[in-house]
Amino acid sequence: MGSGKSSIGRRLAAKQKKPFVDTDAEIAATAGISIRKIFTQEGEEVFRNRETAVLRSLAHRKGIILATGGGIILREENRRLLREIGLVIWLYARSDILFARAMRSRKRPLLQVENPWETFESLLASREALYRKSANFQVDSSYLNHDEAASKILEFVVHKPHD
Repeated sequence: MGSGKSSIGRRLAAKQKKPFVDTDAEIAATAGISIRKIFTQEGEEVFRNRETAVLRSLAHRKGIILATGGGIILREENRRLLREIGLVIWLYARSDILFARAMRSRKRPLLQVENPWETFESLLASREALYRKSANFQVDSSYLNHDEAASKILEFVVHKPHD
């Protein structure tokens, strides 16, 4: 949350002239309700199932720029599907910066709790090793604007040895 996945993904897609897909937007469109309502009305498990279904539907698509929710990495199947789709980039930042960015939006269902900082820190701690393990490349977005982060990713993609 707050790393800039969607904003940076859109910029990267524009620079690469590739389609941009945001799993949260796909889930909301398919469900016909917001992510926040899915969490409150149906629960996190239903949302996670919808995430996996969206990834399965995208597994055959190559050449897309994909932004996902931060919790998508929790399921091994999702991590496998992400690697099938393409390179996995982990956008990270200092936790205080991520938290400040995440709190700008009231659309964060996991942070609609009594102590959002504690919840945020716990989520980050439980996911960080999975992010690190799954990523082909990591970008510290703490002090980068969206265009700078997109350029860093492009530099990696251009200079990456092709298999």
